Amino acid sequence: MAGQPRAFDERLASDERPVLLTGARRSGKSAALNRLVDARLRQGTRPRDLARLDLNHALLRLEPLGPLVDRALKLMEPEGRPWVLLDGLQTVPDWPQRFGELLATRPQAHFVAASAVADGVHESTYDTVRVAPLRFREQCALRGLPELGAPKLDPLALQLPESPDAADDYLFDRVLEPLLAEYLLRGGFPESVLPSDPAEGRLRIREGVVARAIYEDLPAVVQVLTQADLERVLLAVLLHGSAPIAVESFSDSLGLTSHTFGRYLDHLDRCFLLHTLRNFAASTERSRPRLFPTDPALPNAFLDRGAEVLAQPDARRDLLLGAVVDHVAHYAEAHGFDLAYFREGDLEADLVLVTPEGALPIVLFDSDDVGEEEVARVDRLMKRMEAQRAIVLSRARPRRREALTFFESVDHLPAAYFLYALDLG
Repeated sequence: MAGQPRAFDERLASDERPVLLTGARRSGKSAALNRLVDARLRQGTRPRDLARLDLNHALLRLEPLGPLVDRALKLMEPEGRPWVLLDGLQTVPDWPQRFGELLATRPQAHFVAASAVADGVHESTYDTVRVAPLRFREQCALRGLPELGAPKLDPLALQLPESPDAADDYLFDRVLEPLLAEYLLRGGFPESVLPSDPAEGRLRIREGVVARAIYEDLPAVVQVLTQADLERVLLAVLLHGSAPIAVESFSDSLGLTSHTFGRYLDHLDRCFLLHTLRNFAASTERSRPRLFPTDPALPNAFLDRGAEVLAQPDARRDLLLGAVVDHVAHYAEAHGFDLAYFREGDLEADLVLVTPEGALPIVLFDSDDVGEEEVARVDRLMKRMEAQRAIVLSRARPRRREALTFFESVDHLPAAYFLYALDLG
């Protein structure tokens, strides 16, 4: 269901290199494999030259991965180079090594696999592609919003409306803001988006995404001491919000060593429940990470929060910032860039896009008005970071007629428009 770009499907349909799809449970990996089957059949691949193995099925897990694939290849009796699609690869014990061995010893087949847990290592023998839940633009389309014709935004080369009077055309205040509120409540997982009852959607996320990741997927890949402790770490992080975490004091409050706490954070990152950002500033806070859920549905479901959360300024800002982080993370991953945050003294950037050409700070003001004082603070931040440009995001105000740029080096635009128009590749 997650609406991946056409180029994404074309890349999967190519047989140049093996591909590993990764992403959280219920983010659209199986749907991508189904589309791949349809695409190959349309391109003339014989049905018997395609095998799709759902490794989530208990019967298929009774046999080691290599012999299982060999049996499938024997049954297929392919004439050309067969396609083998492996869904639920994370259920195979020590799957990164087993998958690597499969590619090395069965070159006669082309493999595309999907895993709800990242491999944790840099592997050059296959391409890794992350599949994300519905992005904000995709959910707008699902809600029936016609295509607005907004040009896609590249953070490194923003092209904003040429005149202030064009602001209404690009801000879409009365259209995008209500849909953004819905997105911050439900996120992008189909289990949360589709049910008419939001409480039912939250239950599905807790059971179908979070619980399965912690109690089924991770134990097959990593040595988790106690799944209940891992769940407590996730709960504590979500309750903490987006402020930097002092690992030592945080782990002490949970009765865990800092080493175990750090390892659990890595596990939650590997199953796509959290983003971890380092501090770009060279200060004593460098060791303090900031943690963000990978989708707004996760904190709302895990903490069982409904529409009332949008009336809580700090909680709403955390949800919006998390959505911005995840969208920009998708952009950064597609371009090979790094992400961080910046905090030093009274200067702070919520997000820093780190590129070979330099750092681009992104600052979020979840309010209607951003004046000269706020942007002047951003200007000081840029000078401290030696950044050439910055992006300021704020909440749109209906019928605003002011210029979107206060001065040339700071691009100011509504967060809803930024999320909607951001070019994710």
